[in-house]
Amino acid sequence: MSDSTTAPIDMTRTWAPHVPAFREHVERSLTAVAAAPDLASTIQRHRFHGSARDKQAAANWLGCRLGAVPNPARLLMTGGTQNTLMVLFSRLGPRGTAIAAEKLTYAAIGQLAMLGRIGVVPIDIDEEGMRDDSLESVCKAHKLTAVYINPTGHNPTTSMMSIKRRQRLARVARKYALPIIEDDVHGLITKNAPPPIASVAPDLTWYLMSASKCLGIGLRTAYLIAPSEDKLADLLRPIPSVSSWFVPGLSAAIITNLIESGAASHISEQISREIAARQDIAREILGPLAVMRTNDSSLHVWIDLPPRWTAEPFVQAARTKGVGLRHPRVFATPGIEVEHNIRVSLVAPETHEDLRRGLTILAALLLDRA
Repeated sequence: MSDSTTAPIDMTRTWAPHVPAFREHVERSLTAVAAAPDLASTIQRHRFHGSARDKQAAANWLGCRLGAVPNPARLLMTGGTQNTLMVLFSRLGPRGTAIAAEKLTYAAIGQLAMLGRIGVVPIDIDEEGMRDDSLESVCKAHKLTAVYINPTGHNPTTSMMSIKRRQRLARVARKYALPIIEDDVHGLITKNAPPPIASVAPDLTWYLMSASKCLGIGLRTAYLIAPSEDKLADLLRPIPSVSSWFVPGLSAAIITNLIESGAASHISEQISREIAARQDIAREILGPLAVMRTNDSSLHVWIDLPPRWTAEPFVQAARTKGVGLRHPRVFATPGIEVEHNIRVSLVAPETHEDLRRGLTILAALLLDRA
């Protein structure tokens, strides 16, 4: 087996980094869940979209982000962001229709739309993310059924949308009666993040928060807050037995225990500090090259490649040096080309030493000294 100085370094995936508190808190939660009198039903029965206790705990936790505790009757606990998006896309946008999304967006959006046989119309972005003027132009030209937005720590560009931009986007959506699907996956680990669009336009917004970045992807848990109880009932009515998006019972029990004990907030805070430490390393190594776009809470950085490079040769060159990167085409909506940027994960490398080694290799490539 290769030693730590020669083993390949994966810089592709963005997930919650390891933090000291995580194992201890999860062990305590597992012990508590195992000792609970309803353990058998937790494992052997559906949890559906969370118990009343699960939903109240989630509402209290998410209230810190939303500015007010949402009504648990508008909330579902689900088995993750992607299957929740698949249900939303299929119910809000019937086959053959189209949704809008940032022209560079979460890599799964195109795949989920393809499975639902709906189109994705790209919306222009700038240093704040989705542009409201571009969304309005597209609304005039297309009959859209929803708009997917990732405004807080945008994936992949790391942009942070201002509150004024969020308000303008909400006004455009309201003008065209366009449902907003807000993916706030980074909201609980982002310092000084503006309020979610869901707090600006709660009657239009389907709000999504996942445990994948702020706790751990293995919990397979996300939360959906609907614009109203009636709209949630309409969403659920035709598909009561579709269990692919039900929350796993054991995951629900663990995460609810973590929330109620205060451990979830403690873990998220430690994750935020670890991300900040890794951002410091990135600024030290890549900052002097003036090629890096990021924010202090981002799990990755977005690199502007110098003129010599385009994406495919750079990805291949990095691979030969032992660093794994993703081609940026995975983030592009249909018809959009992206050849002069690379997303580099800061949290996939297991240690700070691995991160330094990977970034140093990339810096050398960017300087043409590799």
